[in-house]
Amino acid sequence: MYAFKFTAKDSQGRIVTDRVEASSIEAAYDKLEKQAYRDIRVIDSQKTAVNLDNINSRLRLRTSAYHELQLQKQSSLVVTLAMLYANTAGIWGPLLAWWVIAAAILGGHSVGSLIPALLFVIHLLWFIWAITPTVLYHRALDAHTMLRWAEVERTMHFMARWKSWFKTPISNHEIIFRLASAEAGQGRLDAALARLEPLKGDHTLEPGLYERKLASVYFVTGQFQQVAIAQHAAYKLKPNLANTVDLATTLVRRLDNTEGAALLMAEIEGAKQSDLQRVFVLYCLGLIRLKNNKAKEALNLLTLSLELSKDFGSPTMKFIAVEIQAHLALALCACQRHQEATPLFSAARPFIEIWKDTDLLRLCDQAQAGGK
Repeated sequence: MYAFKFTAKDSQGRIVTDRVEASSIEAAYDKLEKQAYRDIRVIDSQKTAVNLDNINSRLRLRTSAYHELQLQKQSSLVVTLAMLYANTAGIWGPLLAWWVIAAAILGGHSVGSLIPALLFVIHLLWFIWAITPTVLYHRALDAHTMLRWAEVERTMHFMARWKSWFKTPISNHEIIFRLASAEAGQGRLDAALARLEPLKGDHTLEPGLYERKLASVYFVTGQFQQVAIAQHAAYKLKPNLANTVDLATTLVRRLDNTEGAALLMAEIEGAKQSDLQRVFVLYCLGLIRLKNNKAKEALNLLTLSLELSKDFGSPTMKFIAVEIQAHLALALCACQRHQEATPLFSAARPFIEIWKDTDLLRLCDQAQAGGK
């Protein structure tokens, strides 16, 4: 008996990626059809599927589940705030020391001991007021990266209320975009598009911003043709380096249009780039070389991109770093360096499984199978 990985549409039209237990691929298709799935594609072969009769093979299922639990764990908001507040001990530490000394000498109810206590409380309240929006925003970004859409929606609704009470550094359009992404991720694309609509006519925003946000919402749903259309609109409105690379990456990575991506990247050849921009430029160029069967060139570009990405720790960069790792591993396999690719595949796979990127998983499985 095997556990075959598959992707299909359920009775409500949602794309599902999971495993099905069956004795063969044919039996897996029969079982899924009886469960009312359609557009079924079994990703595993009998060689790459988990063999449920083999204890070593079964460990792959447990490891995958363990990684998913570990990746989705997150400290509570109170714990996070407490850890951050501990970093400001240089401020509140002397206040506590003052209070302890004053209380010991003058008594706990004296004015001299109450002043540091009051200052400590004021500092604590100010810290909570100042840092909470930023902490919540970063938690929402982490949840976004790991596709925890309900958490993103709850957090951004809370931030919207917070912003109505206090001034925060998070812009209204960013809150709108994150809420729209969460709605799209939960299958409510029409609601997401309706939420984004006010940004379309907002002339205070930079040209192409609405189109970039629209592309990101379509990305959540896996509608990559729509992603490219929105990115192309942003590129037309503002043909800068970022918009060019975004469109080129979608073309080569999602739509297999290597020629179109190469033409776009030729437009920015020699353009001034920050270290952050170089990560994305090198990644895109590496993908183009890999698709054009120039694995050695791709290897150099992707290796440099991965090294540069280590200087940036945002959730978005976590996503890109995993993408780079996976494609770097594919380039290593294409160069017959399978042993070096194995740890990269192992590091990237848990994230790719959570993101349900079945096409990339299939490529990784095929590359690894080729080295056995």
